[in-house]
Amino acid sequence: MRNTQKMLATGLVALLSTTVLVPAASAGTDVSASVGVANMYLWRGYDLGKGSAVVSGDLKATHSSGAYAGIWGSSGDATLGSEYDLYAGWGGKVGALDVDASLWSYVYPSSDIGAGKLVDAVVSAGYGPVKGTLYEAVKGDDANEYRYMTLGYTKGKYSAMYGQHSYKTGDSPGHVQLGYQYNDNLSFAVSKFVVDDNNVDKDPQFLVSYSLPLTK
Repeated sequence: MRNTQKMLATGLVALLSTTVLVPAASAGTDVSASVGVANMYLWRGYDLGKGSAVVSGDLKATHSSGAYAGIWGSSGDATLGSEYDLYAGWGGKVGALDVDASLWSYVYPSSDIGAGKLVDAVVSAGYGPVKGTLYEAVKGDDANEYRYMTLGYTKGKYSAMYGQHSYKTGDSPGHVQLGYQYNDNLSFAVSKFVVDDNNVDKDPQFLVSYSLPLTK
């Protein structure tokens, strides 16, 4: 498994180097960016900011082949400090399915967690309004010990999702999240743990977020 983790980390760095650092030199590559604000850092049902608002930003390069890579940054983790994530992957059609596969490296400079130390492999498949996603920890303290799965349904501006944490220790908290996309920029969501919720915050979490795409 260690060799697999090294290969995944190496592939992430290589793809980021060729796609993100020199996007202008690659024909058929589109570069997009956005900034956002939210009243909390809602992560898989948990409020990682412990009540604090969060500012985030994203820079992404997408090739016409479906390959993409980018960087996402946030101010909001109350435990580990400010965060930025490096990611790379591919998304497109496989038959009737919308498929996406990517690697994410989570970096926390103030906590000495550098690139390649915490890595998730993320795979999703969607058919019409239904989408399932698997987040598998492949590098870091949770490697081989933790995964997170979601199953969601979207209808127009409304969405519903069930998210399930799975630890080898036996803990498996699950949460339901309902969302409403008011317009292209403003969205609302409420999330509540409903399964194995003895060690989590039982109160519903209410998220308000505003994102703004940036154009040249």
